[in-house]
Amino acid sequence: MNGFVTDAPQRVLVIPEGGLYLALRLLPILQRAGFAADVLCLRGDPILRSRYLAKALITDSQRVLVKRLAQILANPARSWCQVIVVEEKLARRMMATCPSDVLAGWQPGALDATAREFFLSKFGLVGAREQWGLPIPPSRVCETLREVLAFGDETGWPIIVKPPDLLGGAGVQRLDSADALRSGRASLHYPLLAQHFIRGRPGVVDLVCSRGRPLAWLASHSIRKSAGGLGPSSARLFRAMPALAPVVAAVAARTGFEGFCGFDWIEEEGTGRHWLTEFHPRPPSGFRFGKYCGVDFAVAARDWVAGAASEPQVQPPGRAVAAHYFAVDLMRCVRERDWAALKAWLPWSGARHDVYWDDWPVLASRAWERLAGRWKSRPASMAEEYEFADDRGTGWPG
Repeated sequence: MNGFVTDAPQRVLVIPEGGLYLALRLLPILQRAGFAADVLCLRGDPILRSRYLAKALITDSQRVLVKRLAQILANPARSWCQVIVVEEKLARRMMATCPSDVLAGWQPGALDATAREFFLSKFGLVGAREQWGLPIPPSRVCETLREVLAFGDETGWPIIVKPPDLLGGAGVQRLDSADALRSGRASLHYPLLAQHFIRGRPGVVDLVCSRGRPLAWLASHSIRKSAGGLGPSSARLFRAMPALAPVVAAVAARTGFEGFCGFDWIEEEGTGRHWLTEFHPRPPSGFRFGKYCGVDFAVAARDWVAGAASEPQVQPPGRAVAAHYFAVDLMRCVRERDWAALKAWLPWSGARHDVYWDDWPVLASRAWERLAGRWKSRPASMAEEYEFADDRGTGWPG
């Protein structure tokens, strides 16, 4: 270890998402910031093999894990200076069920009713637009087909419809006209969020904030997607975007979110205006490329825990950074036989990758898991549905 390490490092607890997409890349950042990174996870989680892991708290079921997390958050004398919930559905569920005194010590921003709704689902975009004046496209929660049609007629077609709690673009549909909707070609499930369609380039902000201030952020847009362009990004272009700074500052100030989070945006064609389209109350996927973009998220993590009021780190103007996600982009190239795109993985391509060669036990474990998965079913992960409820249906122990 190097950087900010002390003889008695503070401890941070991470609840991973059950895979190697987000949490694995978070542990090296926390270690370099000087923290001992512990995890609370299910038995068999591949993150248990990480050399950046200090200590593991292992459970055998989702129900037990959620109860244990609830107990940890409710304990003011807990051993960890911060608790980071990586999986989005679990983070939302804990914010929905935490008593106010627990929220005050973990995510105090969620004590505000508008912020709480903003964290919990896409439906919170409506209140954030109305109450905070954030640059969110005209949006409405619709319970019936008639309400969707009325929204489209009032705001103008096309519109976008979104389920409240699905992730990764699942269930999102564009409706070009009332006739297309009446024809029955669109399969809608209510309630849903209807949003005016903004034509332009979509992107993501990866953000660390505390006490209403941004500490560090990156902006990027997709340059490659899986599933024929309908799936999540497998490669992104990071570049300086100072025009987004007011939106970033407003999100941090209004939400009061603590720690790693992110939001989706669209840069409107013709006007260049930036619209916020979705918020993610968990660590984003792009922070692992900060080291290539001139943004040190280890410094941001240290300032977050210390409560330091530093100037926000941003990517400086200059060369943009093309970042290819391991193993999503590599496997996409092979699966789709996109041999030309494999050139980006060559050492002299100039592209950046996040292959975790420095954590080879995890890499070996993941490779074996993929091979073994050809002959047996995959274990359940935290990305799947949770069993949250206890006898009272809240997830909080009696």
